[in-house]
Amino acid sequence: MIRILAASNAFWCASGYGVQGRSLLPRLAELPEIGGREAIAQFAWYGLHGGLHSVDGFKIYPAGNDPYGNDIIGSHAKHHRANVVITLIDAWVLKDTAKAVAPAVWLPWLPIDMEPVPQRILDALDGAYLPMTYARWGHDTLRAAGIDNLYMPLGLEPDTYRILPDDAVRRFRAEVLNDPRHLTVMVAANKGYPDRKGFQFQLRAWADFAKDKPGARLYIHTEPTTVYQGIDFAALIANLGIADRVTFPDRYQNFLGYSPEYMSLIYNAADVFLGAAMSEGFGIPLIEAQACGAPVITTDATSMPELLRWGIAVAPADRWWSPLGAWQYIPHTAGITKALNQLYAEWHDNGDKWDIAPREGASRMIHEEYGWDVIMRDHWAPLIERLADMLEPAQIAELVEVAT
Repeated sequence: MIRILAASNAFWCASGYGVQGRSLLPRLAELPEIGGREAIAQFAWYGLHGGLHSVDGFKIYPAGNDPYGNDIIGSHAKHHRANVVITLIDAWVLKDTAKAVAPAVWLPWLPIDMEPVPQRILDALDGAYLPMTYARWGHDTLRAAGIDNLYMPLGLEPDTYRILPDDAVRRFRAEVLNDPRHLTVMVAANKGYPDRKGFQFQLRAWADFAKDKPGARLYIHTEPTTVYQGIDFAALIANLGIADRVTFPDRYQNFLGYSPEYMSLIYNAADVFLGAAMSEGFGIPLIEAQACGAPVITTDATSMPELLRWGIAVAPADRWWSPLGAWQYIPHTAGITKALNQLYAEWHDNGDKWDIAPREGASRMIHEEYGWDVIMRDHWAPLIERLADMLEPAQIAELVEVAT
């Protein structure tokens, strides 16, 4: 029997990658090799303190003193009697995880978003039983660095991220978004500097695109202040002369977390989705937008082009040597403007709307590859069966002895 400690705030938090936990863990609990929610515990390394909690039948362990749980993950693994520990986070922030959780096996589920793979990531993976990478590009890049790994994509719920009825979307655009004639949407975290999400390059491109389109508006689903050491959006959009054409979410509600249903309406309202980052280990908004029938513009670098089913991948302008010692890619401002104009012309020539055929085609392709039931069937179920065959009764006995 497999007992899992799923370690990362992302498995259970209210927004963002939290959907991975709400969608993945209940499905894992149904597998015969696991046999119930009591066998799966979650470790929230950020935001939960003061003792054990329980959400939807899953035990949740609290944070320690280290911001990424390095000081306490081993103790949590032993207390839960976990024989498998899965971490969903950048590996370079982890320290000696394989040793800390032993005799449990460690499966780091990590993004690779630059090349070559930084030495800090390679060092952090020492002792891992099987690293898992979000994207095929990441899988190939990590393998080229000499580390065998398993492609394990992120996903979405097709019942939520889908094309919604026109009347519901029209009401949402009118009541929440002030009824724009043409709407560009961005969804990305405003965190750290330089901004890996490439906000400054993309907003320069959008400002140039919109200068002769008075009905165009931009909605950016992010934290607009520098509270997370990101871009000062107020100063940037004022400098670009587009402050009256840019909308942000309500800050308090964004802090609490918008529902997936709300995000589906945002994507459905988009005439184009703009997600041309400097690098991505995956890029969940890219698949969410296409599942909701919106074309996307992204950067032709790292994992981003492999997610493209409808839209344009723009070649980067240059590359940038990051503090981790690897290349990321600078979005091409003029190229993004050109892509925005190209999609706008197609949209305008079609009567200021998109036909349903390309919308449904993109949505179907995303659902068929990145729907959670598909990912569970094709990727997680075979892995769990493999782990069950590998874990010997003697190891289970050792885990019980260590925990008690």
